Amino acid sequence: MPDRTRQALAFLLAALALGVIADVLAHEVPDRLNAALWLGAGEVILVALAQAGLVRLAPSQALLAAPLALLTVALIWRDSEALYVLNLLGIATIGLLASPRLRAVGPRRAGLGDYARGSVEMAVAAVAGAPTLALADVDWRAIPVSGRAREAGGAAIGLAAAVPVAAIFGGLLMQADPVFDRLVQRAFVFDVGTVAQHAGTILLCAWLAAGVLREIGRSDTAEPAAGHRRTLGLGQVGVVLAVVDLLFLAFVAVQFRYLFGGAAQVQAITGLTWAEYARRGFFELVTVAALALPLLLLADWSFDQRGRTRVRAFRGLALLMLVLLDIMLASALYRMRLYTAQFGLTEQRFYTTAFMGWLVLVFGWLGATVLRGRRERFGTGALVAGWLVLAALDLANPDALIAGVNLERAERGRPFDAAYAESLSADALPALHRGVPRLGSAGCTAAARLSEHWRRQFEKPRRWTIALARAPRAPIGCVAAPGG
Repeated sequence: MPDRTRQALAFLLAALALGVIADVLAHEVPDRLNAALWLGAGEVILVALAQAGLVRLAPSQALLAAPLALLTVALIWRDSEALYVLNLLGIATIGLLASPRLRAVGPRRAGLGDYARGSVEMAVAAVAGAPTLALADVDWRAIPVSGRAREAGGAAIGLAAAVPVAAIFGGLLMQADPVFDRLVQRAFVFDVGTVAQHAGTILLCAWLAAGVLREIGRSDTAEPAAGHRRTLGLGQVGVVLAVVDLLFLAFVAVQFRYLFGGAAQVQAITGLTWAEYARRGFFELVTVAALALPLLLLADWSFDQRGRTRVRAFRGLALLMLVLLDIMLASALYRMRLYTAQFGLTEQRFYTTAFMGWLVLVFGWLGATVLRGRRERFGTGALVAGWLVLAALDLANPDALIAGVNLERAERGRPFDAAYAESLSADALPALHRGVPRLGSAGCTAAARLSEHWRRQFEKPRRWTIALARAPRAPIGCVAAPGG
């Protein structure tokens, strides 16, 4: 049997096994835990294929086993929905490094274009790889067939032919005798919807797994040839950067005079309180910083790097933009602190702040690589920075921090939003149990509401996580006013 056929058959069997495992886990195991177990099964199957010589993993890919395992465990560690999605995204980025394009280029030299094309190729492979695997990669005529296999095949064909014949005669006999009709219906009762659901889960998961396995196992990983592109001069790229720098510089000057200058100046000029002034600009500043990153990368990619003087001028303009962006991010962080002190902390505000932290790391890495002529190292560094931020989030327990900040505000006389606290995951329960009783009688209404909410959640849990399993089941207490 040809090696390609043997590999393809192994991938098809592995994908079918993953499809069946996915169906069993989806119907028998709580959410979150089923996803973690399925990913763990996929990792075990991939290791088994590698041990059998059907998949070749580069040493750099073998090093990814540890972070992949940690992120798989992280899926069931915290109970936060947002953190669960981010961990899934982190797992997807690790899987991206196994694509043929990234294997050919290598993580140390892979640019953003390689990551983008690798992502598209992996997505296309997951969707279209299964039929290619079955119809093109397997040479069915080359598969040796023994005498028993031929007999089994003949029996299967005979069984398929017997089904419609038996259905016709059986239908007539059921019409002839009501007792026989009742017995047959009891023996062959099944829910068409349930069968279709099981079949759909198996088919979908097996289809996607087959495509991904085929993409990972591809041996045609020749490094793509570098294409020719048209570059632009300093007069074109530099003008764009200079105009944006001037705009950013004007905004930073306003920040130093008003936002960093104190509440009195802000209220005198705008008529707004300090917190209201800060509230208007946080998300806009983060958006500006996020959009400036691809602008700098595009400018560097399109700029003609020949000529030392022109390159120095370009890098000076880009470096100035990075400095101004860091100041704007500091302004955004300052606004968020004022914003949180006035209106409280939410998941959106917390994760946007975490995204700012990633941007700060990426901007620093851009200056150390792209602006020093080492553009090919930027993509992997930005990806590693994302993993570091994700690890910090997993360790920090965002929902517990959010609940803690809002409870501290409430202790200082600010209102406590019990309705929003209900939307937090079980990660926040220990902090709520500690903090709500400290609110005194003002927290009794919130305690009763939260206790009832979590009583219903514990009665019919739809997911399983370590945080949910360890969460306190007792009602949240409160301290009533004397004589109340």
